[in-house]
Amino acid sequence: MNHRSNYVSLRASIGVTVLLAVVSLSPRSVAQTRPTTRPQAQVSWVNPKLPGGPGLSHHVLSSKAMGRDVGYVVWTPAGYDQKPGQRFPVIYFLHGMGGNESADAGGFSGYVAQAIQKGTLPPVICVFPNGGVSGYRGEVETMILGELIPLIDESYRTIAKPASRAIAGFSMGGAGATRLLITHPDLFCAAASWGGGARPGDTVLAEAATKNAEMMKKEGKALMQIKGDRDRPEGNEEFAKHLEKLGVANELIILKDTDHNLGLYYQRSAEQMMKFLGKYIKP
Repeated sequence: MNHRSNYVSLRASIGVTVLLAVVSLSPRSVAQTRPTTRPQAQVSWVNPKLPGGPGLSHHVLSSKAMGRDVGYVVWTPAGYDQKPGQRFPVIYFLHGMGGNESADAGGFSGYVAQAIQKGTLPPVICVFPNGGVSGYRGEVETMILGELIPLIDESYRTIAKPASRAIAGFSMGGAGATRLLITHPDLFCAAASWGGGARPGDTVLAEAATKNAEMMKKEGKALMQIKGDRDRPEGNEEFAKHLEKLGVANELIILKDTDHNLGLYYQRSAEQMMKFLGKYIKP
């Protein structure tokens, strides 16, 4: 028996096996076995647990656009039930990424209540829709504009006119409020954004503003952007300059030493936002 020949064959066999193992574990091969798409974020569309505070109620919309039930919260001001003949303007507030219809209802409505007491705002109804992680586009946009707004106007004593309907939000919701005003100025009188992202060079939003500028100027539409100096305000500054060139009413506030934190935005600029909304909402 030729032991040397067998030994060489064994070494060759081992070498091929190791080589195949290395090839199968190479970065290129491993990368090819990884999922090509990220898992979708899980969204809870109905969240009835409300924060403390008077005037808040949770509701469910059976949305045809969404193909599911979607939660929303309504806040009515003090005296709403005692004044059956009075009608009210409406502010829609859009939550940020990771939030839901109940997340900001207590905080925002609390500042609205204070503003009403001070006379900064007229008595208004506030509505908080669930936008999931949609950016308030697609089916969620259709649900809010085509289903929720008509439902609120049917179910509550609203002043169902664009001049008496505003939209605001934080982060994803702030960007959503900005875009919905610019693309649907026939539905809202004003929009106000806390920390809403605006991409430098966003030609789609800029073109929509250019397209609707004359209508917005004629009917007195306005946008407020509030952005922290540590919250990447460059895109907001660029968009504000574009609106200035178009002659569209807008305000940009850059908060000093402020990052992407709704609590800080509340503390440092809630009064300014309420004054802005009170200036444009017609009671």
